[in-house]
Amino acid sequence: MKRLGKLGIALVVGSWLTIGVVAAQTLAQRNWVPESAFFNDALTFARIAPFIVAFGILIGIWQARNALLKGGDRIVGQSVVRHDRGTTIAHWVNATGSIVSLATGAIILGWVHWPAELRIVFLLHFVGAALKLYAVPNHLTRHGVAGGFGLIPRSWAALRDTVTEMFEYAGFFGRDRAAFGIPWPKGFRQPIARYLRGFGFKKPEGGKYLAAEQVLSYPVWGILTVVVVITGLIKTLRYVYPMPSPFIGMTTMVHDLAAIGIAVMLLVHLAPLLLVPGNWPLLKSMLTTRVPVQYVKDHHPAWYQQLLRKPAVSEPVVSVAPRADAVASLKGGD
Repeated sequence: MKRLGKLGIALVVGSWLTIGVVAAQTLAQRNWVPESAFFNDALTFARIAPFIVAFGILIGIWQARNALLKGGDRIVGQSVVRHDRGTTIAHWVNATGSIVSLATGAIILGWVHWPAELRIVFLLHFVGAALKLYAVPNHLTRHGVAGGFGLIPRSWAALRDTVTEMFEYAGFFGRDRAAFGIPWPKGFRQPIARYLRGFGFKKPEGGKYLAAEQVLSYPVWGILTVVVVITGLIKTLRYVYPMPSPFIGMTTMVHDLAAIGIAVMLLVHLAPLLLVPGNWPLLKSMLTTRVPVQYVKDHHPAWYQQLLRKPAVSEPVVSVAPRADAVASLKGGD
């Protein structure tokens, strides 16, 4: 019943967005005469933006249903399905939209010189915004309907484990998660490690998601992304609904500051993934959806115990037996 309720809410939101965009086009002031090609581009994007959001929600409902039918994360042969395909698609769509929006935003603000016509830059900025307008509602809908809240910290232990992971990256707890795979010399590392353990800092049990993802990454990403999307929608819909200039100016400032925050978070997000060899399988899983079973045993033991309580799935076996007519043909040629 809870899933049906969430599905109903998502459908209501999608319907409301569709009705809202129709009303927006009807209520637009007729005396707002387009004065430039840029105005026309912005007005067109403002009119289709709610449809993009509604499309992301509807696709998210469909993807969540498929993920639930398949059983979510599970052991399949010698690998573990860490993400469903919808998660990886939304991740890379959002990443592409963020990079395009940041690059074009830097040009629009004059931080980067652009010799060509600025209209092209604004069009690309709208493309990046459209990708985020699809990916963010899609992500929220999929996890809301399917009940995927693993990235939200549920206890203060996540904060302690986050600090421990930072010491791991610094090389004080061995080479498994040390940056570049290089730990400190044992004579220096072991006394500090014993001292840290005395204060309760020990190697985390490791759930599906790292503590640093739950505390330092996902919440910050979520807040900044939601702020950018909402302020971007306001800045866009002003071409349909008249809004006070001071309000738009404040919204623009918040939008730009949140975008800078996303740029910083992008570097923070990539650093532990690219510099720590122990995290490379997690990066690969955003392409393949899977990580090796042995990796889960070694680095995510708590998650592995949860997976063992689910039925394992065998990899499909492809038959390579020769066809009867081919065998007969070979015998006839002898």
